Amino acid sequence: MTITGVNSNVLKKGDPEPSAPAAGTYRLYNMRFCPWAERALIYLSAKGVPTEVVNIHLMEKPEWYFKKHYQGKVPALEHDGRIVIESGVIPEYLDDLLPENRFLLSDPYEKAQQKLLLERLSVVVPAFYGLFSLIKDASAKEEKLGNLKKALDEAEQLLQHEFFSGSKAGYVDFLIFPFFERIWWVSDIAGFAFPSPDHPKVAKWFKATSELPEIARVIQPLEKGHLFIKSYADGKPDYDV
Repeated sequence: MTITGVNSNVLKKGDPEPSAPAAGTYRLYNMRFCPWAERALIYLSAKGVPTEVVNIHLMEKPEWYFKKHYQGKVPALEHDGRIVIESGVIPEYLDDLLPENRFLLSDPYEKAQQKLLLERLSVVVPAFYGLFSLIKDASAKEEKLGNLKKALDEAEQLLQHEFFSGSKAGYVDFLIFPFFERIWWVSDIAGFAFPSPDHPKVAKWFKATSELPEIARVIQPLEKGHLFIKSYADGKPDYDV
């Protein structure tokens, strides 16, 4: 499989639209530090399909990009003249399109259970954003760190196997990992230890998941995550850091 352009410079207002992707190639419109877009990128990596990544400047969006996503958000997936948007839709679309290595199980009951588990784990999303807000405003620090601890307590309880999806990483792990990754980026800046011995199962899961080849080849290193987070907190996000 081939993934190109993961670290390509962003396209912004005034930049020309790229020519259509080659037949059989998947193009992901992305932003390197967006957890929502990373969900789709990880899924494409796990699927092992030829993928071209086009990074978008989210504060100076190219005019033509609104034809791909009506709100100008990322991710958007383009292939064979078709476009699918939204980080919760693209993975399921890829599983239906490429069922030979699907991650969201096809059994209706098991499929529902995976989606419900992901929904319960989604408590880490607002907890992360609360942690991030501490970089600029340390008020209510105790409350925000408390919310994060509750979210991690919930994740620790829900992790019943090596991975959230079972004995192997799957749908739930791929879609929730980007938010744990960003908690990792922000934790030392905001004064919170993650991974932490207080949550040993989550700590072991995070290490194992981040080292999976399908994830390791598409994520950003910690130092770049730090630089982006700091630039974003300063109000001048550096998408090409």
